[in-house]
Amino acid sequence: MAIEPCSVRQRLTQALIGTFILVAGLASYLAVLKWRGPAARCDTQTSWDLLIPFQPGWLWVYVAPYPLAPVILGMMRRPTFIWFIKRALLILAVSLVIFAIVPTQTVRPSLEGLDEGWTTKYYRALVAVDEPPANAAPSLHISLTCVLAIALVRDHPRWWPIIISGVGLVWLATLFTWQHHLIDVATGALLGVLVSLPFPSKKLPRIN
Repeated sequence: MAIEPCSVRQRLTQALIGTFILVAGLASYLAVLKWRGPAARCDTQTSWDLLIPFQPGWLWVYVAPYPLAPVILGMMRRPTFIWFIKRALLILAVSLVIFAIVPTQTVRPSLEGLDEGWTTKYYRALVAVDEPPANAAPSLHISLTCVLAIALVRDHPRWWPIIISGVGLVWLATLFTWQHHLIDVATGALLGVLVSLPFPSKKLPRIN
């Protein structure tokens, strides 16, 4: 069975819906962070995390999914888009409940001695919004990019090395910027995998 290619209108609609959900999700995330963040008494940093150097330049890789997400969602086939949105909303709901019940926090690095360039200024602005450094585990950044990668592999199975490598770089960026620690990444990836089960078939109807 064949399916019709996505129209420009449908692609724009998907991009707008995805953007709205991202903005609403971010607002919900910040609301819980301001509400329960100050109650966090458990940080997720371990001795292993201390071996990971703070590299502020990775911040641009860390934030890359935000401007790219609407474009990627707009290019998805409709069944894949619906599959992703349902699981993204589930991840958001589960994560917010966990953040409220078990508030955790990360450990921010010292910015003393860093060159006051665009990267450092942007990092300071970012952490000022994301204060206190709570909502640590599971990492919402990791779980959502995990599901996004699974969705993209469904649409483009031959591109899996590029997709996995790109998402892997984003995950590394969360560690090198100390936005999250190893526990946050592991639990975020686990949540992303669990909500994706069973994995969607890579075999999609042929497009004429």
